[in-house]
Amino acid sequence: MNSQRVAFVDESGAPSPAAGGRFLAVAVLVVESSRDIDLHVRRARRSLHRKVPASELKAAQTDEKVIRRLLTFIANEPCAIYGLILDKRGLTTKSAEPGYQRAVAEAIALAVAQYPELRVTIDRRYTRPRQREQLELAIRRAIAAISQQIVIIEQADSMAHPGLQAADFVAWALRRQAEGANEWSAILRERVVELKTIVAAEAQKNSGSAWRPITTAQ
Repeated sequence: MNSQRVAFVDESGAPSPAAGGRFLAVAVLVVESSRDIDLHVRRARRSLHRKVPASELKAAQTDEKVIRRLLTFIANEPCAIYGLILDKRGLTTKSAEPGYQRAVAEAIALAVAQYPELRVTIDRRYTRPRQREQLELAIRRAIAAISQQIVIIEQADSMAHPGLQAADFVAWALRRQAEGANEWSAILRERVVELKTIVAAEAQKNSGSAWRPITTAQ
């Protein structure tokens, strides 16, 4: 039997302090197979008929009734959710992207600790190859100490991956919880294995080098 799981990773909120909002949430949605999750997302999209101009669902742009329905579908699936909440207080324009990369890396590390054989698909934030390399290097460093791990990492367009769209809804629910609206994350409570919170100001003070841009090979 194949022990490798599939993980979809997306964030809610923007890392830049100029973008507003106090929290950035990263969600890692781990499933045995993406088939059922993909089906639920497609059904949710069809339920909106012509209200969705593109072939992608985003929680922040979706009716609450549909959000509740899709989160309930996800909660009823045999999945595991790992999350990281980044309290952006202390982030600067210079440290915003390294902060995002560390948040993604640490969230994935939570999942890899439980599922060392993992195929990870991340919503592609970066168009520049060097930034994509920096993100993967941050992840590889975060999971380096986990023994016997076999992790495949892909950064992909969420429009082509319904599983990434499902992860967007999960990340949105976790961010709303950080903001004080618990009703959405409550739907997922039984599936949330671990949720970690990092305050940027404290993290930078304790490990300043981790919040500077990662140097990659030229």
